[in-house]
Amino acid sequence: MLDVLALMAPFFGLVALGWIAARRGLLPVDGIGGLMTFVLYFALSALLLRLAAQGRLQAGASATLLLVYAAASLAVMGLGLWWARRAGLSRRNGALAALVTAFPNTGFLGLPLLTSLLGPDAVGPVAATLIIDVLVSCSLAMAWAHSHPHPHPRPDTPAGEPDDLPANDPGPLVALKRSLLGALRNPLLQAMALGLVLAALGWALPKPVDDVVRLLGQAATPVALVTLGAIVARSQMRPGVNASAVSVLADVPAQGVTPSLWWLVALKLLVHPALVWLAAAVAAELGHALPHLSVLALTLAAALPSAANVSMLAEREGADTAMVARVILWTTAAAVGTLLLWSSLLQVHTAV
Repeated sequence: MLDVLALMAPFFGLVALGWIAARRGLLPVDGIGGLMTFVLYFALSALLLRLAAQGRLQAGASATLLLVYAAASLAVMGLGLWWARRAGLSRRNGALAALVTAFPNTGFLGLPLLTSLLGPDAVGPVAATLIIDVLVSCSLAMAWAHSHPHPHPRPDTPAGEPDDLPANDPGPLVALKRSLLGALRNPLLQAMALGLVLAALGWALPKPVDDVVRLLGQAATPVALVTLGAIVARSQMRPGVNASAVSVLADVPAQGVTPSLWWLVALKLLVHPALVWLAAAVAAELGHALPHLSVLALTLAAALPSAANVSMLAEREGADTAMVARVILWTTAAAVGTLLLWSSLLQVHTAV
């Protein structure tokens, strides 16, 4: 496993670099949004566009692969909702707790790390997981967040956790529609769709345009990883506080994550990949076996830490951003060890 550790070290080193830069004020907190915009709308989108146009995304992607990954992700979300119910969380906070356990950081970390670990043929299965994460998991979580069967709060609802929703809440069906429409505007999905169309038509980008897209794609990995570290650091900071005077949120313990949240961390890093592997095994027993590389790619993609953009979604929804931020922080920190564990269990060796 030393070869896997040696390959992973630079990736998590760049994440740590971004975290340090944001914590020490070298990277202004106000500038993190600009970096995210560059990564999502330019660098990663260019990378996916070029890979799709070259026919790389189609390799390994299939309906069985999507169904296997979707079944595991929905099962993990169900476990997350069960935990949220037992913890007495509102549906809004429960939906975000479930989503943060099932939405891996595929764009910022998964694509560069797993394609380096498993080889370029892994890009198709890994990128395919984005379709489920964005279109299915996120949309269903938002529908649950805006659902409410009771016109009044339940008498057993804990203080500070109202289960009733505001009068102007759009409701589950409208929320689902809005989430799906928003997902279709996701630049990564649009870039993949455009590349697939170009590949299907047999068209190639003009060389000057292809050179620009190629250069942007080359910037995706380092900028995305540094940005991820900065996002994780920002999740610990008080809104509006200068990065040079960082203080940890009062309700985010500096020494670690609260015991109950370890359940969500374990769901993300251990249970999610285990369920993906199990779903792939069941599919094989039913006569729909996936290629070995696809199984490895899906399982390791599920073992990635929680996506950082879930915290922004929680903030937009008025949910408990501190809870979501803790899960993102600790899944990112623990992922080094758990990814090594899964690589060892799956007998993964570096592709180079």
